[in-house]
Amino acid sequence: MNIKIKFHIMPWEIDYALLTFMQLKKSLYYLDSKDKIYLDSALNLSSYLIDWDQSKLPKEYFISKYESLCSLLEGIEHKPFIYNGDELYGHLDLERTLPEPEMDYYMSICPDIYFHEHSLSYMIQSAKAIQHSNFVITTQITKRWDHTWDPITHPHFLDIDYKDWDKVKAMDVIAYINNISESPNLVPHTPFKWAGWFDLYSKSYVEELVPIMDEWKGYGPWDFFGMIVCDIASRNGIPIVQYVLENQLIAEYSLGDKGFAHYYKDLIVRKEVPNQRQEMESRFPEYVDKWLTRMNLKR
Repeated sequence: MNIKIKFHIMPWEIDYALLTFMQLKKSLYYLDSKDKIYLDSALNLSSYLIDWDQSKLPKEYFISKYESLCSLLEGIEHKPFIYNGDELYGHLDLERTLPEPEMDYYMSICPDIYFHEHSLSYMIQSAKAIQHSNFVITTQITKRWDHTWDPITHPHFLDIDYKDWDKVKAMDVIAYINNISESPNLVPHTPFKWAGWFDLYSKSYVEELVPIMDEWKGYGPWDFFGMIVCDIASRNGIPIVQYVLENQLIAEYSLGDKGFAHYYKDLIVRKEVPNQRQEMESRFPEYVDKWLTRMNLKR
Protein backbone atom coordinates (compact mmCIF):
# COMPACT_ATOMS: atom_id res chain seq x y z
CA MET A 1 0.00 0.00 0.00
CA ASN A 2 1.10 3.59 -0.69
CA ILE A 3 0.48 6.22 1.98
CA LYS A 4 0.87 9.96 1.35
CA ILE A 5 1.58 12.04 4.47
CA LYS A 6 1.28 15.86 4.48
CA PHE A 7 3.35 17.82 7.01
CA HIS A 8 3.29 21.64 7.20
CA ILE A 9 5.91 23.46 9.30
CA MET A 10 5.99 27.05 10.52
CA PRO A 11 9.50 28.31 11.45
CA TRP A 12 8.85 28.09 15.20
CA GLU A 13 7.89 24.43 14.72
CA ILE A 14 11.21 23.40 13.19
CA ASP A 15 12.38 21.50 16.29
CA TYR A 16 9.11 19.59 16.39
CA ALA A 17 9.86 18.55 12.81
CA LEU A 18 13.07 16.93 14.05
CA LEU A 19 11.08 14.75 16.45
CA THR A 20 8.44 13.89 13.84
CA PHE A 21 11.03 12.91 11.25
CA MET A 22 12.73 10.68 13.82
CA GLN A 23 9.42 8.97 14.67
CA LEU A 24 8.66 8.45 10.99
CA LYS A 25 12.08 6.93 10.46
CA LYS A 26 11.60 4.58 13.42
CA SER A 27 8.11 3.70 12.16
CA LEU A 28 9.55 2.27 8.96
CA TYR A 29 10.99 -0.69 10.87
CA TYR A 30 7.47 -1.86 11.82
CA LEU A 31 5.74 -1.49 8.46
CA ASP A 32 4.85 -4.32 6.15
CA SER A 33 7.47 -4.59 3.41
CA LYS A 34 4.74 -3.86 0.83
CA ASP A 35 3.78 -0.56 2.45
CA LYS A 36 5.52 2.59 1.24
CA ILE A 37 5.49 6.06 2.79
CA TYR A 38 5.45 9.20 0.67
CA LEU A 39 5.95 12.46 2.55
CA ASP A 40 5.19 15.96 1.30
CA SER A 41 6.60 18.48 3.77
CA ALA A 42 6.60 22.26 3.51
CA LEU A 43 8.55 24.87 5.45
CA ASN A 44 6.45 28.03 5.43
CA LEU A 45 8.54 31.23 5.34
CA SER A 46 5.75 33.44 3.98
CA SER A 47 6.53 37.17 4.27
CA TYR A 48 2.78 37.73 4.37
CA LEU A 49 2.75 36.09 7.80
CA ILE A 50 6.21 36.99 9.14
CA ASP A 51 8.14 40.26 9.23
CA TRP A 52 11.59 38.92 8.49
CA ASP A 53 13.21 42.37 8.54
CA GLN A 54 12.25 42.76 12.20
CA SER A 55 12.92 39.16 13.22
CA LYS A 56 16.08 38.23 15.12
CA LEU A 57 16.59 35.00 13.17
CA PRO A 58 16.88 35.08 9.36
CA LYS A 59 15.12 32.81 6.91
CA GLU A 60 18.46 31.16 6.15
CA TYR A 61 18.64 29.74 9.66
CA PHE A 62 15.41 27.79 9.18
CA ILE A 63 16.23 26.79 5.61
CA SER A 64 19.55 25.30 6.70
CA LYS A 65 17.96 23.48 9.62
CA TYR A 66 15.10 22.13 7.50
CA GLU A 67 17.46 20.86 4.82
CA SER A 68 19.60 19.10 7.42
CA LEU A 69 16.56 17.43 8.99
CA CYS A 70 15.47 16.03 5.65
CA SER A 71 18.52 13.76 5.69
CA LEU A 72 16.80 11.76 8.45
CA LEU A 73 14.16 10.54 6.01
CA GLU A 74 16.13 7.91 4.13
CA GLY A 75 13.70 5.18 3.12
CA ILE A 76 10.80 7.60 2.71
CA GLU A 77 9.88 9.08 -0.66
CA HIS A 78 10.14 12.71 0.45
CA LYS A 79 9.23 15.86 -1.48
CA PRO A 80 10.50 18.84 0.54
CA PHE A 81 9.21 22.32 -0.29
CA ILE A 82 10.15 25.75 1.03
CA TYR A 83 7.59 28.51 0.53
CA ASN A 84 9.61 31.70 0.38
CA GLY A 85 7.09 34.08 -1.17
CA ASP A 86 5.07 37.04 0.06
CA GLU A 87 1.53 35.66 -0.30
CA LEU A 88 -0.67 33.82 2.16
CA TYR A 89 0.38 30.18 2.39
CA GLY A 90 -0.54 27.45 4.86
CA HIS A 91 -1.47 23.84 5.48
CA LEU A 92 -4.55 24.07 3.25
CA ASP A 93 -2.30 24.86 0.28
CA LEU A 94 -0.14 21.83 1.08
CA GLU A 95 -3.14 19.56 1.72
CA ARG A 96 -4.72 20.44 -1.63
CA THR A 97 -4.03 17.55 -3.94
CA LEU A 98 -4.91 16.33 -7.39
CA PRO A 99 -5.99 12.69 -7.57
CA GLU A 100 -2.90 10.52 -7.24
CA PRO A 101 -3.68 7.11 -8.77
CA GLU A 102 -0.78 5.40 -7.00
CA MET A 103 -1.88 6.47 -3.49
CA ASP A 104 -4.13 4.27 -1.34
CA TYR A 105 -4.40 6.42 1.81
CA TYR A 106 -3.60 9.93 3.00
CA MET A 107 -2.50 11.19 6.39
CA SER A 108 -2.04 14.55 8.08
CA ILE A 109 0.39 14.96 10.98
CA CYS A 110 0.66 18.15 13.02
CA PRO A 111 4.24 19.18 13.86
CA ASP A 112 3.82 19.19 17.65
CA ILE A 113 2.36 15.68 17.85
CA TYR A 114 4.14 12.69 19.35
CA PHE A 115 3.07 9.28 18.03
CA HIS A 116 4.51 5.92 18.98
CA GLU A 117 6.62 4.18 16.34
CA HIS A 118 4.06 1.33 16.25
CA SER A 119 1.10 3.63 15.58
CA LEU A 120 1.63 4.18 11.87
CA SER A 121 1.78 0.44 11.25
CA TYR A 122 -1.40 -0.14 13.29
CA MET A 123 -3.18 2.63 11.37
CA ILE A 124 -2.25 1.17 7.99
CA GLN A 125 -3.08 -2.41 8.93
CA SER A 126 -6.43 -1.23 10.29
CA ALA A 127 -7.19 0.63 7.06
CA LYS A 128 -6.56 -2.51 5.02
CA ALA A 129 -9.30 -4.30 6.95
CA ILE A 130 -11.96 -1.66 6.24
CA GLN A 131 -14.34 -2.32 3.38
CA HIS A 132 -15.87 1.17 3.11
CA SER A 133 -14.52 3.53 0.47
CA ASN A 134 -14.99 6.65 2.62
CA PHE A 135 -13.49 6.52 6.11
CA VAL A 136 -11.33 8.31 8.65
CA ILE A 137 -9.21 6.62 11.32
CA THR A 138 -8.07 8.58 14.35
CA THR A 139 -6.17 7.66 17.47
CA GLN A 140 -7.36 8.42 20.97
CA ILE A 141 -6.39 11.73 22.57
CA THR A 142 -5.94 13.29 26.00
CA LYS A 143 -8.51 15.49 27.73
CA ARG A 144 -9.88 18.47 25.79
CA TRP A 145 -11.77 21.60 26.76
CA ASP A 146 -15.35 20.27 26.48
CA HIS A 147 -17.42 17.10 26.57
CA THR A 148 -17.65 16.71 22.79
CA TRP A 149 -14.11 15.29 22.78
CA ASP A 150 -14.76 12.74 25.52
CA PRO A 151 -15.80 9.87 23.20
CA ILE A 152 -12.32 9.80 21.58
CA THR A 153 -10.43 10.56 24.80
CA HIS A 154 -8.43 7.70 26.28
CA PRO A 155 -10.08 6.52 29.57
CA HIS A 156 -6.85 7.17 31.52
CA PHE A 157 -7.28 10.91 30.92
CA LEU A 158 -11.05 11.27 31.16
CA ASP A 159 -11.14 12.31 34.82
CA ILE A 160 -9.02 15.42 34.26
CA ASP A 161 -11.05 18.59 34.74
CA TYR A 162 -11.97 20.38 31.52
CA LYS A 163 -10.29 23.57 32.72
CA ASP A 164 -7.01 21.67 33.15
CA TRP A 165 -6.92 20.08 29.71
CA ASP A 166 -3.92 22.15 28.60
CA LYS A 167 -1.91 21.30 31.70
CA VAL A 168 -1.34 17.73 30.59
CA LYS A 169 2.42 17.28 30.16
CA ALA A 170 3.62 15.63 26.98
CA MET A 171 6.34 13.60 28.71
CA ASP A 172 3.81 12.17 31.17
CA VAL A 173 1.60 11.12 28.25
CA ILE A 174 4.55 9.63 26.36
CA ALA A 175 5.55 7.61 29.42
CA TYR A 176 2.00 6.27 29.60
CA ILE A 177 1.91 5.51 25.86
CA ASN A 178 5.12 3.51 26.10
CA ASN A 179 3.64 1.33 28.82
CA ILE A 180 0.15 0.64 27.47
CA SER A 181 -0.44 -3.09 27.69
CA GLU A 182 -3.86 -3.20 26.02
CA SER A 183 -3.93 -4.20 22.36
CA PRO A 184 -5.05 -1.77 19.64
CA ASN A 185 -8.73 -2.11 18.88
CA LEU A 186 -10.48 -0.53 15.90
CA VAL A 187 -14.05 0.56 16.61
CA PRO A 188 -16.56 2.61 14.57
CA HIS A 189 -17.40 5.95 16.14
CA THR A 190 -20.34 8.37 16.04
CA PRO A 191 -20.85 11.27 15.96
CA PHE A 192 -17.98 12.40 13.75
CA LYS A 193 -15.13 13.89 15.76
CA TRP A 194 -11.50 14.35 14.82
CA ALA A 195 -8.97 17.17 14.58
CA GLY A 196 -6.44 16.34 11.89
CA TRP A 197 -3.58 15.83 14.36
CA PHE A 198 -2.65 12.26 13.40
CA ASP A 199 -5.43 10.86 11.23
CA LEU A 200 -5.59 8.52 8.26
CA TYR A 201 -8.07 9.19 5.45
CA SER A 202 -9.24 6.89 2.70
CA LYS A 203 -8.35 7.79 -0.86
CA SER A 204 -11.89 8.66 -1.89
CA TYR A 205 -12.42 10.79 1.23
CA VAL A 206 -9.54 13.11 0.27
CA GLU A 207 -9.92 13.01 -3.49
CA GLU A 208 -13.72 12.90 -3.86
CA LEU A 209 -15.79 13.35 -0.70
CA VAL A 210 -14.08 16.27 1.07
CA PRO A 211 -11.26 17.62 -1.13
CA ILE A 212 -9.60 20.94 -0.32
CA MET A 213 -11.58 23.59 -2.21
CA ASP A 214 -9.74 25.77 -4.72
CA GLU A 215 -10.57 29.01 -2.90
CA TRP A 216 -9.25 27.84 0.48
CA LYS A 217 -5.95 29.49 1.32
CA GLY A 218 -3.58 29.41 4.27
CA TYR A 219 -4.94 27.95 7.49
CA GLY A 220 -8.47 26.75 8.19
CA PRO A 221 -10.53 24.00 9.84
CA TRP A 222 -10.76 21.44 7.05
CA ASP A 223 -11.39 18.87 9.81
CA PHE A 224 -14.42 20.77 11.17
CA PHE A 225 -15.84 21.28 7.67
CA GLY A 226 -15.30 17.59 6.98
CA MET A 227 -17.28 16.58 10.05
CA ILE A 228 -20.18 18.83 9.00
CA VAL A 229 -20.44 17.50 5.46
CA CYS A 230 -19.83 13.90 6.54
CA ASP A 231 -22.88 14.17 8.77
CA ILE A 232 -24.89 15.47 5.80
CA ALA A 233 -23.51 12.74 3.55
CA SER A 234 -24.36 10.03 6.05
CA ARG A 235 -27.94 11.29 6.42
CA ASN A 236 -28.30 11.23 2.64
CA GLY A 237 -27.18 7.65 2.17
CA ILE A 238 -23.53 8.27 1.27
CA PRO A 239 -21.50 5.77 3.34
CA ILE A 240 -18.84 7.43 5.50
CA VAL A 241 -17.48 5.91 8.71
CA GLN A 242 -15.10 7.20 11.35
CA TYR A 243 -13.05 4.68 13.29
CA VAL A 244 -11.12 5.17 16.51
CA LEU A 245 -8.01 3.10 17.05
CA GLU A 246 -8.27 2.47 20.77
CA ASN A 247 -5.11 2.23 22.88
CA GLN A 248 -3.14 4.20 20.32
CA LEU A 249 -2.67 7.62 21.86
CA ILE A 250 -1.00 10.81 20.72
CA ALA A 251 0.65 13.49 22.85
CA GLU A 252 1.16 17.21 22.22
CA TYR A 253 4.54 18.74 22.96
CA SER A 254 2.90 22.17 23.05
CA LEU A 255 0.75 21.38 26.12
CA GLY A 256 1.70 21.25 29.78
CA ASP A 257 4.99 23.09 29.86
CA LYS A 258 3.82 25.04 26.78
CA GLY A 259 6.30 23.26 24.61
CA PHE A 260 10.02 23.59 24.26
CA ALA A 261 9.82 25.60 21.01
CA HIS A 262 8.06 28.70 22.35
CA TYR A 263 11.37 30.58 22.46
CA TYR A 264 11.29 30.92 18.68
CA LYS A 265 8.21 33.12 18.93
CA ASP A 266 10.30 35.71 20.80
CA LEU A 267 12.78 35.72 17.90
CA ILE A 268 10.30 35.86 15.03
CA VAL A 269 8.01 38.85 14.45
CA ARG A 270 4.59 37.77 13.22
CA LYS A 271 2.49 40.19 11.23
CA GLU A 272 -1.07 41.12 12.14
CA VAL A 273 -3.18 39.28 9.55
CA PRO A 274 -6.87 38.31 9.43
CA ASN A 275 -7.76 35.22 11.45
CA GLN A 276 -7.94 32.56 8.74
CA ARG A 277 -9.95 30.13 10.85
CA GLN A 278 -12.63 32.72 11.59
CA GLU A 279 -12.77 33.83 7.97
CA MET A 280 -13.20 30.26 6.72
CA GLU A 281 -15.84 29.40 9.32
CA SER A 282 -17.79 32.57 8.49
CA ARG A 283 -18.20 31.22 4.95
CA PHE A 284 -19.13 27.66 5.90
CA PRO A 285 -22.75 28.05 4.64
CA GLU A 286 -21.37 29.06 1.22
CA TYR A 287 -18.89 26.17 1.20
CA VAL A 288 -21.50 23.64 2.34
CA ASP A 289 -23.82 24.87 -0.42
CA LYS A 290 -21.04 24.40 -2.97
CA TRP A 291 -20.32 20.92 -1.59
CA LEU A 292 -24.02 19.97 -1.84
CA THR A 293 -24.09 21.05 -5.48
CA ARG A 294 -20.97 19.04 -6.30
CA MET A 295 -22.40 15.95 -4.58
CA ASN A 296 -25.78 16.36 -6.36
CA LEU A 297 -27.53 16.66 -3.00
CA LYS A 298 -28.90 20.19 -3.53
CA ARG A 299 -32.67 20.30 -3.81
